[in-house]
Amino acid sequence: MFITQKGYGIYAFYTLLINEISAALVKPIEKSKDLQEHTMVTDIKLFPYMVAILKKSTYLSAGALIDDSWVLTGADSLFTIRESSRFLRVRLGSVNYKKGGYLTPIKYFQIHPYFDDSKPLFDVALVKLPEPVRLSQRLSPIRLQKNTRNILATHFIVTAWPMYQLQNLTKSHYESMEQIRLHRVLTVSHLHPTDPDVCSEEIDMLIPYRNNTKYIMCLESNIGTDPCQRDIGAPVVLNGILWGVISSWKPEDCDVEGGSSFVTLVAAIEVNSWIHSTIRGHRWTKNHTIDYEDNFI
Repeated sequence: MFITQKGYGIYAFYTLLINEISAALVKPIEKSKDLQEHTMVTDIKLFPYMVAILKKSTYLSAGALIDDSWVLTGADSLFTIRESSRFLRVRLGSVNYKKGGYLTPIKYFQIHPYFDDSKPLFDVALVKLPEPVRLSQRLSPIRLQKNTRNILATHFIVTAWPMYQLQNLTKSHYESMEQIRLHRVLTVSHLHPTDPDVCSEEIDMLIPYRNNTKYIMCLESNIGTDPCQRDIGAPVVLNGILWGVISSWKPEDCDVEGGSSFVTLVAAIEVNSWIHSTIRGHRWTKNHTIDYEDNFI
């Protein structure tokens, strides 16, 4: 095939741009590991995939940009607002969910067809953006975990705008505007995985007769936080790869027993195949649980 000098120049430019963005993301991944527990994030370049899901200006949940047109988040926060979806907005490229970055309405969203708000399984949804976003060091999708594997990590990086803190602040007349402003800023936590046997036992009590641990991972709750609140939709990341998102589900006696935070694993075949089918515009059915050779988006 004959390529003109002009065509080769355009190709070389875009190749260089992609390589520069990819290289620029390596340092933020390394720096994000150094952040301490409950640290407020001041540079969105450390987490360029982070998205705030809003209803008008009210924070609903966190999410992760996984493609230039798609955001992955929790299902429960969107489950009851289908009729008012026209009020949904997403803010990308900012550590503050109230300002900065890129604010846009959504085109539509889809909830995983297996989601049941009485169970912690398949608590995921996809939000379609009206137009592809322009990628940069401040705005870049995260890769998905490719295959299910044993959990050997000591902790995972979880980022969100903690809703429980926001709710508590609005009830108090004694909090300063500075404190309220600070709680609009993205926070990073290092959550430790629960022992797999304990996790399996905890989930099996809720949903018996299933191999639930291939769909869900358990994380210990943050010390000193409300045991009945969850960072809904928060990306759970290890070494720059998205393992899953935090589910909203919590036990009825959470105020007494606490309990783990459940993570919907994106590598589970029923989740992974649904994500890929939805993004590609294909219809996903019960039998559509094929595996892909390369599941990175």
